[in-house]
Amino acid sequence: MSVDRRDPKPQTLLRVPLALGKIGLLTLPDDAATYVTRVHRLGVGDRFLAFDPGQAIEADAEIVALSRKGATARIDATRPASRRPTRRVTLLQGSCKGDKMDAIVRDATELGATTIIPVITERSIARPDAARADRWRRIAVEAARQCGRGDVPRVEEPVALAALLARSRAPEVIAICLDPRAERALGAALAGIAGDREVSFLVGPEGGLSDEEIAEATRAGYAPARLGSLVLRTETVCAAVLGGLLLTSVS
Repeated sequence: MSVDRRDPKPQTLLRVPLALGKIGLLTLPDDAATYVTRVHRLGVGDRFLAFDPGQAIEADAEIVALSRKGATARIDATRPASRRPTRRVTLLQGSCKGDKMDAIVRDATELGATTIIPVITERSIARPDAARADRWRRIAVEAARQCGRGDVPRVEEPVALAALLARSRAPEVIAICLDPRAERALGAALAGIAGDREVSFLVGPEGGLSDEEIAEATRAGYAPARLGSLVLRTETVCAAVLGGLLLTSVS
């Protein structure tokens, strides 16, 4: 019988989001302690990867003490997060009803968006308030943990489309408005974009953007583009658009 003497595949360390203020001993917050010791059954001497999505830094960590009150870990020297988006991408997403926006935030985080702005449009059924953004920020952190990303997108509070279009926008940003009736295809709009160019996508809600809103966006510098011959649901557009952008960056 032959024996495979190759080194075993290294085990991926558990990723735990933490606020990393300094190195040394750290008493884990209750939610992190529960996640590490009860959900994943780590004990004294076990190591994990602590990452601070707000600062985009990470550090190796080791559990050094457990008690009924919680867990203490030793945090090693911090370093820049190893996995972060290579370009700035803003998703301007028409507000959606139900849990659709939750799914969009997850997908956008996994696919490299750096800013997510919920937009209230003429046909928006959902009218979320500022408090809803806190939930989406928590979802973004969890999505970053699961996919291995070392930072999280900035999730802004909901804003009316007119107010958003009135904001000044850097001329070097490539701005695209998704319009199923546009003459230009998204692939053509993305072709040849350098990997360091910032891109901004405007996506309508369930009923899409109105003709006037598309005209206003066009006047504000957003180039209309269509995904294809089919009309996708709004919660599907994010994955299609950001996935397509990722493919243009693959060499």
